[in-house]
Amino acid sequence: LSLGLNNARAARRHREEARTDALTGLLNRRALFDTFSGKPLDAGRAVVAFDLDRFKQVNDRYGHAVGDQMLKNFSDAMRQNLREGDHAARTGGEEFVLVLQNASSQLASSTAERIRAIFAETYIETPLGRLAGTASAGVAIANGEPFEELLHRADTSLYRAKDGGRDRVVTALHAA
Repeated sequence: LSLGLNNARAARRHREEARTDALTGLLNRRALFDTFSGKPLDAGRAVVAFDLDRFKQVNDRYGHAVGDQMLKNFSDAMRQNLREGDHAARTGGEEFVLVLQNASSQLASSTAERIRAIFAETYIETPLGRLAGTASAGVAIANGEPFEELLHRADTSLYRAKDGGRDRVVTALHAA
């Protein structure tokens, strides 16, 4: 019985580790897509796509340890703004996605803005001085379309934020 319990715990721990980004503790891309892929998202869901601005330059100038700390700081800002039923994931190097439930356009935009502002106010002490990062975000509100389409709309808004000067949140006005 004890061996069976230990094996079950180990299997559960391995499943959780396979779904979690090791650096940030957030869901990884695979877990996010396993949860939402191919499913229509009802009205009241929102997807926010984030990208840390000029992150490659941080790694190149300050080193990967500082870059890693910046990623952790951003994930902490996301975690501070999660509600029950929301999902946060690191989907790429400096790319993150937030899936909100029961979220109006205003709530989703204000959540993204709050995360952006918290992150911008978080400093890292480096041998070259204090460093703060910025992030851009794109928000899309569900209208019954599959997760992938909603994520694409959030990404499109994210690129509008980048093109508009970075360090800002842009919300998709309607379904494409």
